[in-house]
Amino acid sequence: MQKFVAMLFALVAIGAVNAGVVDPAYRCGGLATQLQLRISDCDGYCRLMPGTLYNCENDFMPSSAAASLSLRVEICMNAGFCTVIINTELPNSSVQPGFVYTAKYSIVPNDVLSGSTVEFRASILHTDNLRVEVCVSADVDILTLP
Repeated sequence: MQKFVAMLFALVAIGAVNAGVVDPAYRCGGLATQLQLRISDCDGYCRLMPGTLYNCENDFMPSSAAASLSLRVEICMNAGFCTVIINTELPNSSVQPGFVYTAKYSIVPNDVLSGSTVEFRASILHTDNLRVEVCVSADVDILTLP
């Protein structure tokens, strides 16, 4: 459905925001404190153009320490069918509770879902036991190419 372009994990730097806040965004699981989901060229509701690179950032405060975290991004259709588009361990991703972290990754929508509204769902999991630390989702429109 979409392809993974790049990904990294970094500590939040105050004021280092280059993407718009996605609103509404919903919690879909986990024990961490979800703070904010941002996607480039989005401010509020997202409308994504196929073939365009979108940088995604998710700020969260973990509920427990982890030596390593993994990222799973899914696209879900209205019928409840979900496709995993990213499932990878995040390098250098040990975390401690009480600190704010940002997961950063990029996506490029293709035209398979043009004209559709899909649920964009991103989860941060403990790599060793796959316990969901945080899950956030938002409905997005995949635009039709002109």
